Amino acid sequence: MLTIGQLAKKMGVRTSTLRYYEKEGLIEPTGRTEAGYRLYNEGAAETIQLIQRAQRVGFSLSDIRNLLGSWESGNLSNRELIQTAESRFLALEKQVTKMLTLRHELSHFLQDLYNHEANQVPDKDNAFGELIGRVCAHPNEQLSSNSALDWVLHQHGCVLSGEEGKQILRRLRGQHVHIWQENETYHMLVISDDEAVGTALAQLAQLEAGCEAHAELLPEFSHNAEGFLFTAGGPNGFLFARLFLALEQESV
Repeated sequence: MLTIGQLAKKMGVRTSTLRYYEKEGLIEPTGRTEAGYRLYNEGAAETIQLIQRAQRVGFSLSDIRNLLGSWESGNLSNRELIQTAESRFLALEKQVTKMLTLRHELSHFLQDLYNHEANQVPDKDNAFGELIGRVCAHPNEQLSSNSALDWVLHQHGCVLSGEEGKQILRRLRGQHVHIWQENETYHMLVISDDEAVGTALAQLAQLEAGCEAHAELLPEFSHNAEGFLFTAGGPNGFLFARLFLALEQESV
């Protein structure tokens, strides 16, 4: 048995933190000394470690309370816990997608600068070229388009997995694309004047228009001087950004 001071020292936290956890119903002493001081068994250390890890990855105390209940009962498959964990995962993936699209656009932007300058000054110093090499040489940790598509379908069960959807995506593989975010909307600009590509994007927007997941903001398609623009907003818009990032990396 450990006193609250011994447990706090063992776990590297303040005693006030342990009292707060107890107040929130996350831990409880297994006994008291004759003087009334709290006593904890060794299992409390494991519980506190789990609480700290859950806090580090962004779970609220309310979420952690539910998690502990499931963990202690051996029922990690209860619906509420799964929904909580999946919601947290998707929140993180939205942040990751934002960073990936920014890195993607930085890479294209620097490459365009390099190509323009190389055309103007063929014998220029290669320092900028070395920078391009470092920026563009990052490992390709992107999802494949099939994995990204599976993810989209898992989230909102749309019809892209059908034969029509597969044909559309095949036409979009390997296309050069610019991606950026404005508020909750992602813009995917495919740099092409190929009518088949435009048709595929228009069909994609039309196909997704019937999906309940886009009730708030339907995907849209338009054409401008640079190419074909597909936009997807709302809570699931970032999934299409990941899909287009994956499609660009794949050959036709």
